[in-house]
Amino acid sequence: MRKRTQIPDGRPHARRYRHGVGAWLVVLPLLFPPGDGKYDPTTLVFPTFLHTYGVRKATKFHLFLYVQNRVKVKNPQGIAATRLDSWDDPDSEKDDDEITIYGVNSGENVIIYNTSMTTIDIYGLNERGVRRLNAPHGITAAPWGDVYVADTGNNRVVHLYNPAKKLQYVRAIHGDGLLQPVGVAIAGDSSLYVTDTGHSRLLLFRQDTLTRVIAGPGKEDGRVWKPTGVAATSARDRWTFYREDFVVVVDRNGKRIQKFLPDGTFAGAVHSRDFGYPNADLQYVAIDFYNQIWVTDKTNHCIHKFDKNLRYLDSFGRKGKGDKEFVEPRGITIYKRFGQVLIAEKEAAQYYWIGTDVKQFTAVADSQNFLTIRYFLTEPSFVTLEILDDKKKPLATVLKKARRPAGQHVERLAGNWHLLPYRVVDGEKRYPAEMIRGYPKLLPGTYQVRLTITATYSSYKYFKKTVTKPFVAR
Repeated sequence: MRKRTQIPDGRPHARRYRHGVGAWLVVLPLLFPPGDGKYDPTTLVFPTFLHTYGVRKATKFHLFLYVQNRVKVKNPQGIAATRLDSWDDPDSEKDDDEITIYGVNSGENVIIYNTSMTTIDIYGLNERGVRRLNAPHGITAAPWGDVYVADTGNNRVVHLYNPAKKLQYVRAIHGDGLLQPVGVAIAGDSSLYVTDTGHSRLLLFRQDTLTRVIAGPGKEDGRVWKPTGVAATSARDRWTFYREDFVVVVDRNGKRIQKFLPDGTFAGAVHSRDFGYPNADLQYVAIDFYNQIWVTDKTNHCIHKFDKNLRYLDSFGRKGKGDKEFVEPRGITIYKRFGQVLIAEKEAAQYYWIGTDVKQFTAVADSQNFLTIRYFLTEPSFVTLEILDDKKKPLATVLKKARRPAGQHVERLAGNWHLLPYRVVDGEKRYPAEMIRGYPKLLPGTYQVRLTITATYSSYKYFKKTVTKPFVAR
């Protein structure tokens, strides 16, 4: 049995992190403009310098140098990443984060991908006839080597195969007559989901054969209208916390995200106006280890994040060319095991690790003279909660690397800094009088609450965020 190092939540991870995105992100040193000292969201964080050789963003200039002007950056679209089974050395953990990344350069009708950690190849330059792409958009890849691309201009999906280093043409998929397909997504059970954009349909294929129309045309929830980006997860995915099968799709001119089960059951929807972005132009979708849903927004130059039930968690990024900024982000892909995130934008590609952020952090002595602490996490996190006196001397550690899911949290403390007992009613903590009777009240004074959070992915060793909040007890 192959031995793996364990992180605190029991999930395996690689012991060392190397240049896992390698040549695809163009291994060249790159200087970044300093931030303004204020804008520093941490739902996504930068990988360590050694992991990327200092590269976090590949621009069209670097691609130009690396591929020797064979192609130019022209309308980049979908992006996909996977760890190829054929690359794996079962006797070593050192290569476990070395992933293969496929990027669609639609304006040049090519797919750019890495054949090793130091070399790049291009599919589409020399292909002719049936193998030639025309305005491709979405792309998806599986660890066993299958790659599918929505060949939009040719009204088909192209099935490719990568045995180890070279993309090979397998066949064209037309179903019952595709019209301008845009999105493709393959799940761990080999199911392939396709957005048949021109016909306003979401389709399910198995073994390259049309199996089911998941959803058809219509503007109401539960029907799709001009669907584009799509992502899927399966209970058979190797790296998934929740063993679930579902598919999410962007439709209605980039203003809505819908969730369906593989049998076509409607499972929820969210409109961009509902989370404060009525002018959104949602593009591509990715699903992470916790089945959280990430969507790029071309108009607002950011990434929106939702939990697996489409509850809004965060928006990351703003317009610009500096750190944690984007210009028209399009494709997004996540390697679930380590939380590696790659995002294609108008003229560049960026690389992040999934981090975590805390918002709406408050600490107050409430009307019953207990301490009520509220905070919102943008990612499942390990939480350490400490109480300090007015001289910042620690008085108590209330939580130590306690696991908390993404979303809103309440911690209520007695005067001895112990958590008060509670009941959960309709998903919320309740503190009945009979349960908290007799607990000591807060002693008068000025105190601080210190909250430290880390993510549960690769970044947990290298990133943590600490925030403090004063409060007064009278």
